[in-house]
Amino acid sequence: MGKRGHETIKVSGKTITLLHKDIPIGHVQLDDENPRIRYRRMLHQNKSIDDVILEMSEVKALRRDIEKTGGLRERIIVKPNGRPNRWKVVEGNCRTVCYRSLGKKYPKSPNWKKIPARILPDDTDPRDIAILLTDYHVSGKIKWGAHEKAGQIHHMYMTLGMSLEDIAIHMRSSKSTILRFKDAYQFMFDRFLKIDDCKYRSEGENKWSYFDELFKRRELRDELRQNPTFGDEFCRLVGDGRLGQPVNVRKLPKILTHPDARKLFLAGGDVDAAWKIVQAAEPEEGSEFFRLLQKLREACTSTAQLAEVLKIRTDKVARQRVLDTYKAFVGFMSLADVTPPKTGR
Repeated sequence: MGKRGHETIKVSGKTITLLHKDIPIGHVQLDDENPRIRYRRMLHQNKSIDDVILEMSEVKALRRDIEKTGGLRERIIVKPNGRPNRWKVVEGNCRTVCYRSLGKKYPKSPNWKKIPARILPDDTDPRDIAILLTDYHVSGKIKWGAHEKAGQIHHMYMTLGMSLEDIAIHMRSSKSTILRFKDAYQFMFDRFLKIDDCKYRSEGENKWSYFDELFKRRELRDELRQNPTFGDEFCRLVGDGRLGQPVNVRKLPKILTHPDARKLFLAGGDVDAAWKIVQAAEPEEGSEFFRLLQKLREACTSTAQLAEVLKIRTDKVARQRVLDTYKAFVGFMSLADVTPPKTGR
């Protein structure tokens, strides 16, 4: 902390001094570039952004807390807005909306006339502001949702021109994860929210996990590149609810590699019906027992198991384990009415 009325913070090795001041609430403007606000303004163009934010459950709880407390526990952060004594919120949009709402509820109360703020210098680099927000909302105590985090990554890369490496450092994440979030967010906004005359626009916030799952899988990213229609089809699958839960996206690589399952699914079939075709061809999908059999086959045919082979040859206990397993498996085969083929010897 600096002298009274000031605060110093470190961002990217720079020392930034913020002035503490109580600002008239009418002189404060929300930040349209904030990930949470940017997204909701697009979805609810017929509502004021204040009304949209106040409808969020976490903001309703925040408003009650601020009302009960009679003010803020932590100052918002603002920057000059290009006009004398006018400010734009950098961090604290929800608190600002709560203050404005409480000011309307208690028009005679002085509590809501001014909002406690920390003012950034006019020449603060937008990149430093983005990094500051990341510190607050990714590693700090006020967490962004996954799609809001992705929106901030997209903004830092596309608008501010920051490198994936730098974003990864500030997001405390890997470069590959940052790239996935950026691409998934861009696909959701450019394709899903705009397809079929914006048919699914109001559902974007609740569908983010589908697009995150899509870009996690190399096979599906390849399908997007190689099949021009797959992206639109995937958007409709999500929007119409045909995929069920986001976890079902993990089944698509297998479905798309089986001709019959692929044909059924892309023709409008249910994901569960397509998955049954996959399971018929590959019992390991959906059966822990057959996955164990697969692992056993792979272990028994792998040259990496040479040490175990030598151990079984010389160790009586290890040898007995193999014999016990053989006996159990022969018994299981008998129950399943499976007769081993003759070896010809």
